[in-house]
Order: sequence, then structure tokens, then C-alpha cells
Amino acid sequence: MFVDFIRRLRLAAAIILIFSISGVLVYASDFIPTNRDTRMPPARAVFYGISTDSYVFLGQFGDLLYYFREDRDIFLVEHVNGLFTWRTGLDAPFGMDVPGLVAAAQTEEERLRVAEPIEQGLNAIWTAFANSLISVELLDINFNTSRMSSAPQGDNAGSDLMEIDAISGHFRLDTWFNTPMAGELRIPVHIHLSGEGIIYNIFPDEITGTGANALAAIIFSPFMGASGGVRAFYDAELGRHGEPEVVPMLPGYIFVPDGSGALMRFTENTVNFNAYVGEVFGSNPAEATLNYDFEIGTVTRHHPLVPVFGVTHGYRQQGFVAWANEGAQYMEIIKMPHNNTTNYNFVYPRFVINSPIHQVYNRQGDGFMRLFPQRRRYNISMQYTFLQGNDASYAGMARAYRHHMINTGVLTPNTVYNDATMPVRVDFIMSDVRRSVLGRTDVVTTTASQVGDIVQSLKDSGVSSINGGLMGFQRGGITTGRPWAHNFTRGIGNRRAFTQLFNDMEQLGADISFAQDYLTINSLQMSIPRNQAIHMNLRGLVAYDSFEPFLPVNEISYARPQRSAQWITQQTNRSINMGAPSVTISGITNNLISHWGRRDTITSLETIELFQDTFDDITVPINAYSPNQYLWAHVDRFLQAPVFNTQFMIASDTVPFLQMVLHNTMEVYAPYANFSFYTQRDILRMIDYNVLPSFVLTHSPAHYLGNTNSLNFYSTEYTLYHDIIMTVYNKMSPIMSQVRGLEWLDRQVLAEGVVLNTYEGGVYVLINYTPEPFTHNGIVILAETARLIR
Repeated sequence: MFVDFIRRLRLAAAIILIFSISGVLVYASDFIPTNRDTRMPPARAVFYGISTDSYVFLGQFGDLLYYFREDRDIFLVEHVNGLFTWRTGLDAPFGMDVPGLVAAAQTEEERLRVAEPIEQGLNAIWTAFANSLISVELLDINFNTSRMSSAPQGDNAGSDLMEIDAISGHFRLDTWFNTPMAGELRIPVHIHLSGEGIIYNIFPDEITGTGANALAAIIFSPFMGASGGVRAFYDAELGRHGEPEVVPMLPGYIFVPDGSGALMRFTENTVNFNAYVGEVFGSNPAEATLNYDFEIGTVTRHHPLVPVFGVTHGYRQQGFVAWANEGAQYMEIIKMPHNNTTNYNFVYPRFVINSPIHQVYNRQGDGFMRLFPQRRRYNISMQYTFLQGNDASYAGMARAYRHHMINTGVLTPNTVYNDATMPVRVDFIMSDVRRSVLGRTDVVTTTASQVGDIVQSLKDSGVSSINGGLMGFQRGGITTGRPWAHNFTRGIGNRRAFTQLFNDMEQLGADISFAQDYLTINSLQMSIPRNQAIHMNLRGLVAYDSFEPFLPVNEISYARPQRSAQWITQQTNRSINMGAPSVTISGITNNLISHWGRRDTITSLETIELFQDTFDDITVPINAYSPNQYLWAHVDRFLQAPVFNTQFMIASDTVPFLQMVLHNTMEVYAPYANFSFYTQRDILRMIDYNVLPSFVLTHSPAHYLGNTNSLNFYSTEYTLYHDIIMTVYNKMSPIMSQVRGLEWLDRQVLAEGVVLNTYEGGVYVLINYTPEPFTHNGIVILAETARLIR
């Protein structure tokens, strides 16, 4: 029986036998890992070769051999030394065709060749989707979505592979679709093969046909790296296919850039979990279905800051990482879990071209649904890089993407400041506004001179490197202060007081700057109609920040990008003239927004270019709150870096992918430690993730902010946090100061709750999250401690 099962696995091509890696999975007492932790690596696997009989050889590039299967639009990639084999699709037959092919076979050899395993749970549409290199989503007149793929069962779509320049590896797959409602749609896909991987390019001017008007989205090779399946195998003795059998799940995982990074391991789910959908750079409110949002601030969910995902099979054996070179502003990363429609775990990129919006036609908000006035026209470029050995892991994916970011000039290594000591970020809440009998009143919690006193106190206590931002530094505070002005007030600090503060901080070696949100605006700050971004339905964008009647502001809007860029330039120039050593920017750094005014429309891509140019003109270091990838080239300090994922049920692990990409190219700071992120395990996580501590402080008690829109800052008083700051600093600094500026080479989990980080120069950091000591290579690390090893 077991021999027969192995034979069937060979017929299924590349199904694996799983065996444990050397060693035993260790659960330390009282340490139970969750999806906030990184678990032990997957098991190793044995892979069987895949027959290339149905494929046409395209050529060898570097160490990679490329083949193509015309009838299923599948590329097969094989390493010359047999280190890995990948297919861009599932390579499955249409189930209803197989019995007829078997019956028509003339010889036993032909019968075995056509008697492919029959996939269960995949109808003709899903089989085409699983095989095809490209699929499209289409909208009908009722805005219902349907899907077509380039290698279907019938003749309603098709493709032809054209050789453009075989020497350089340039091919073109000309795909066509006869859409039921809108007519023919043609999409040429330029394909570039190399010794590292594959790049797909689609250019909007080459998309033709009346069906282009119905095009909603474009999807690339969704089942590449998929794991799972239920198949019926051919039984030669019976002369037919037997009962369906569950295919053993591969050891491995899918990586998605949720938060710091999330792994979603290949598992067989007994219930139906929702898919993960990550909108790269966040949802654009100017192109959402509605021009208003009732859910702002209600759910903490991370959006991908980078357009990257990946897959690994086995323990450091084979994997790939994929990223968008172009089109990321409209990209979604979708991970489908097992038992959600299919029996597979798989991940793919989806590029949105068009979608329904609500067109309002009167002041009461009545309206109707319609598509965008014109489909989005933008270049799409997806790059797949193949990994093997030690690179076939999330750490290897991070190294590959970091290498790409450095090669393209987005990141520059070895640019952290020369000061070898560990810096600490300290932001200050200076003021906000509350309602009063006569209108609104500033609530001052920290003055300019008090900021100086707090920094001096920390310096005297031994914190040698400090930087921070001044939030609510002018009349109107955080909520209603003008983002283009320096509207100082004596109660907080006049111009002279801030100039003196900057001079004093320079003498202390501290970098303190003005901090401003340049995205959210409200009617107490300015005239909303003149400054707010306009939705694609030509209505102003509105969001509801709070429904508490006692707060001064409940309704907010978003500034049009041109205004934000103008304000940044104006306020930054004023700050530099006063002696500010840097600027701190939030709002626009992690929210990508377009504007659809009648005379000054600006698209998402144009917004990206506008802010890149604006940042490029700033002559002092830039501190940015959780910036999206397109701003990284201009950022010196990355603030509020996520250290967890959103903790969806399908996420099994949290990993520091983001931090491994960014390290030693800018200073990366953790979320504020005030809010329950200062326990011993939190300190260990900051050491593990190579992020620096940050705090947000006030001189006065935090309850002063209780009737302001800053009420979420519920614990900030410096006198309560001085000892905690020093505890965090003294536990982290001895290690973090010694790895500062070093290349972070690798990260491994030695046992559940025990992590080993490898840095250049033979430097290792061992982190033990568990309540028990752990011994590694004869070195003992105590419970809940970190240790640097040379």
C-alpha cells in the first residue's frame, strides 16, 4: 500500500515526503508561542523531479533552465544542479477531460501519460485560474465580477508566446479574452528571463479592445508555490481513477508584509478562514467606494509598506520572493488559505484597474454606483527571484529585497549616524485644545523650557543620544494647529523660547524638531473646501475621527497632496531658519492619497512623485512616521516601526522582515514604550528586531488631555516614566550599541522562544524569551535575557 502511494506521488509530480529536521522541538516550561512570536522553522522535505515532456525548452540563463507549456501557459524553472524546480501554475488537467483521454488511449504507455491525477474542488474556471500565467477580473453592467484566464478549457481566451530576443531572455505572451459583455480584450505580457528569476511587464498603451472598459484587475500566476490538494490517482489495475486522496501538505510558509512581517504556514484548515488582503501603501480614500469613512481609528490594521511577498518549501531548501517594480500603488497581496474555496494555500498579486464608486448627485447624499470615469492606466512590473539553501527563508527574502533596494538607490547602507551609542526617541506632547464656555482653549502639557529640562534630566541620568519631536507646538495644539505656520503662543513657547531650545539642545547633542501631521485637517484649522482632497465622485473627503460630543473635533478631512507639499515646504523652511536640526513628518508618510479636483487632479503615482520631490528639497534629516517604501530614499529616522502583525487567524508567526530590510540604512524606532511595551519580553523584542526605544512624554499629568482629541495618550507624565526609560535604556544599550552599524546577516529560531541573530564580524545576539536558561554551543543564556557573543 505504501509503495503504491509513493508511485502515485511520483505521478502527481513534486509531492514530497516529510521528515523532521535534526533535533527536537523544544517548548520551555511556561512559554507557549503565539502568532506574535517566530516559531521553529519548517521541516525539511524530499522533492521529486518534474517531467518536462510536455514543455518546450526556452533556454538557459545563468544556472536556471526555462521551459514553457503552451496549452497551460506555465513556465517551468529548473536549477541546473537540481537544487529546485518551480512552476508558475499548478499544471493540472481539466478533470472532465481526463476520462475521455484515458479511454481514447491506444497503448498502455499513452494511457499512463494522459491519466494525470484529477484535482478535486477545482472546476473548469478554477483549474484555468490555477494554471494560467495571467488572469483578468471583469465587471458587468451590474458591477458583478467574473474571472477569465489565459489558458481556459474553451475557446473564449487564449495566448501565444512570442520570442522577442531569445539571447537576452525577452519573450512576450500575447493574451486575448472574449469578454461576454464588452467584447475582445488583448493584453501583451512582456517576460524577461534571467539567472535570478522572471520579470513580467504590462504597459497600459498595449492593452486594447473594447473589453478593456470592463477590466477590473490583472492577476499573475496565483498558484505558483501553492501547497495542498485533494487528487484522484489513476489505478492501472482498475483501469480508472480511484478515490480522492489528500495530498500531504508541504512544510513551508507564505510570507506577507503585514506589520513587521507575517508567516502563514501551510496547514489544513478544518474551518473556512477569510483570505488575507493587503492593500499596498494603504487604501486610498479618494478612490474608495464612498467619499466618507465612519471607521477611522476603530480598527488597528497594518497595511503593507512594501509590495513584497514570498513562499518557501522545506527548511532552507527552495523559495521565491516577489515584488512590484511598478504599479505598487494599486497592488493588493492576497493569500488564500486552505479550505477557502479550494484545497490549497496560495498567494498572488492583484493589480486593480477599475472598481465601482458611489456617485452622489444631491446634498442629501443620494446617488448611484458607477465605475471610474476612466480605467487606471499605469505600468505593471512584477519580479520573481528564486532562492535556495540558506536564502530560502524569510530572512533570505529580506536580504534579496534589501539588495534590490540598495541596487536601485532607494536605500543606502552604512548611513546611520557616527555616534556609536544607542539613541532614544522622545516625543513631547506640548498642547492640544478642548471645548470651553467661550469656544476652545489650549491645554498646555509641556512648555519649551520644560522640554529642555526633561532632555537635560535624561542626559544627566546617562542617556547620551536623544532625538525627539514637538507635537502641538503652536496655538491650537495637535488638533487645530496650522500645518503651514509657526503660530506661537507664550503659554507654550514663543519664537525666542524655541530658538533658545534648539540652541541648548545643540549644546547637549540632542536633536529636537517640530512635528506635524500634514494629512488630516478640520474646519477649526482652515477653510475645508479650499484645501480638502476630492473623491473621484467629485465630493470632498470626510471622515469621522470620534463621536464623543465633548471633543472639540469629530469630523475631519484629508488635505489635497498639493497643499500638503506646499505646507511641508513652508513650515520646514521656517523651522530651519529658527535652527531646527531636523523635521518630523506624519500623516502623508504612510497614507497615499490622490485628488480629483476639476482643475488640479493628481493621481496616486503623481502624489508619490510630488512627495519624493518635496522631501528631496529638505536640507535637514527627516524623521518620518512609518513611511511607505517610496519615501525611504529620503528618510533618516523611521518612527513607529511595527513590531507585530495584525494577528489574523491565518498568521502563524511574526518576523522582523521590515527591520531586516531597513537596518543600517536609517535609524528604526519601535512604537512608544509608554503603552505596555516596556516589559522584559518587549525589551527583548526590541533587541531581537534591532529597533530603538521611543517614548512620548508630557511634563504635566496625562489626564489634562482627557477632554482633547489626544485623549489616547493616556499615560505620558515624565516623572512616572523616568525610571522606566532608564531601565529600558540600560538593558538595551550594552547590546544595541555594539551592533549599531553592523550588517544583519541572518536570524534563526533555535528552540521555541530562543532566537539567534547573526551580524557581520562574528557578532551574535542570542535572545531567550523563555523562563528557563538555554545552552547554545556551551554558552548559557539566562531566562528572559539577551546576550551578545563574539
